Amino acid sequence: MPSVLDVQRVISRYDAKDMLGAVEKFPEFMSSQLHVRPPTEKNPRRSDFRNIVFMGMGGSASAGDLVLDWLQDKISVPAIVHRDPILPRFVGPNTLFLTLSYSGDTRESLAGFRAARKRGSNLIAIGTGGNLQKLSAELDVPFLEAQPAPAPRAALGQMVVATIMALHGCGIIHDPRTEVDLATRELGRLSKRIQRQVPFSENPAKRLASSLKGRLPMIYTFRRMASVARRFKNQLAENSKMVAKYGLLPEAGHNEVEAWSNQRLPLAPIFIRDYSESEFERTTLQSFRSTIAKASSIAGTQVRLKARTRLGELLLPVLYLDFVSVYLAFLKEVDPTDTPWIRFFRRD
Repeated sequence: MPSVLDVQRVISRYDAKDMLGAVEKFPEFMSSQLHVRPPTEKNPRRSDFRNIVFMGMGGSASAGDLVLDWLQDKISVPAIVHRDPILPRFVGPNTLFLTLSYSGDTRESLAGFRAARKRGSNLIAIGTGGNLQKLSAELDVPFLEAQPAPAPRAALGQMVVATIMALHGCGIIHDPRTEVDLATRELGRLSKRIQRQVPFSENPAKRLASSLKGRLPMIYTFRRMASVARRFKNQLAENSKMVAKYGLLPEAGHNEVEAWSNQRLPLAPIFIRDYSESEFERTTLQSFRSTIAKASSIAGTQVRLKARTRLGELLLPVLYLDFVSVYLAFLKEVDPTDTPWIRFFRRD
């Protein structure tokens, strides 16, 4: 008997707005953003700032997370992703403040944008329009337009590329288009291996989704892949309507490992890895996996995808796990696009 994930009419029943189609087109959406020419005449100069803040919420902030993980060995100034309208005290005239808001109407991001303006920060805004674009025009702030997607979280590729190109325009990084193009090609090949037409028996993303149904995902990785873990946790919440947790190694081995014994919850450990691990990291991860397995008798799942570039090392597992979250929504018989409780939270 075929899996329900192999039956198109079942997918269509729960996916009226085609979130799965948006995930399948992730590489295409990302590639299209390369053709959007960023503004250059008003960009801050590299000599104008000594620290960088990526301001955003939700899926837009995920783009900042991923770019920051990608840039960890490429920039020499302090940089953070900030998710609060109250800005850190250091934000001021020496700050490059990039406001990332897909809709352009996220209240926390707009508040941060206005506060950074009052402090004399060097501003850049990225999104699809809304009040952020209007404010940028009024204040003569560079605005880089992101290509639209069915939902903000489906626009991660566009927001990442737009942010990277904005940084290039400021002279922070070298021209990233070759690396983006290589990553996009690899994403396209991965998508073909796990898209809806690939049957359950040959589709690892469908099988992982099936293994997570009715369980509580516990996601672990090292700091440089934290953006991927956090993204998956958020995608499970929004797409799959499912609570999940992520933790970072080696820190989790100094506290959280103790909680795995005598657990009554149906936990599902997931380890996100790359191919840049040191011997210390490899030993740490093996020790953590074996310890929680002995404490709980639960075997973990590994997500590890080889890529030619650092950007690809981050984006390939993001795409893979995006597929997992949408497939899991179908198995749970829920619509992955609709987010009624987020709308309720945002009500005025």
